[in-house]
Amino acid sequence: MSEAVRVEEATRRTEPGVAYAVARLHQRLFAGITERVAPYGLTTLQFTTLSVLSRHGAPLSTSQLARRAFMTPQSMSEVIHALERKGLIKRNPHPNHRRTLPATLTAKGRRVLAECEEAVSEYEDSMLTGLSEKDRGVFLDMVKAAVRNLGGGVPD
Repeated sequence: MSEAVRVEEATRRTEPGVAYAVARLHQRLFAGITERVAPYGLTTLQFTTLSVLSRHGAPLSTSQLARRAFMTPQSMSEVIHALERKGLIKRNPHPNHRRTLPATLTAKGRRVLAECEEAVSEYEDSMLTGLSEKDRGVFLDMVKAAVRNLGGGVPD
């Protein structure tokens, strides 16, 4: 196929491509989550960090949290300090590596996270309005497969 034909076909496309649709979804999700966690004094990145800590169930270092939340260690360090100031996490020296300070959720952090997760879950439900439970599961499986295919590290 010639370059001119490829360009012509690309310009005739009237429907947005998958990448565009997913990018728009990401923008809307990020904005929606930001709106829902702000009343609890959190940013979306702080909410994500609390969620990662909760799902992991064990203390995590700043670098471990950064990898799991797709952030730089420097950015995660700022998030950790903010969460610690708010009393949502605590950090204690690692028994074998005194300079490492793994983070865990406090009771207050668990309460705030539960309230935020409820608000975010309602938002997700509004996004998936009209989809059956089966279709919701299929959609989630497809999104996770796409992320894995691109090396995003989402578990099965």
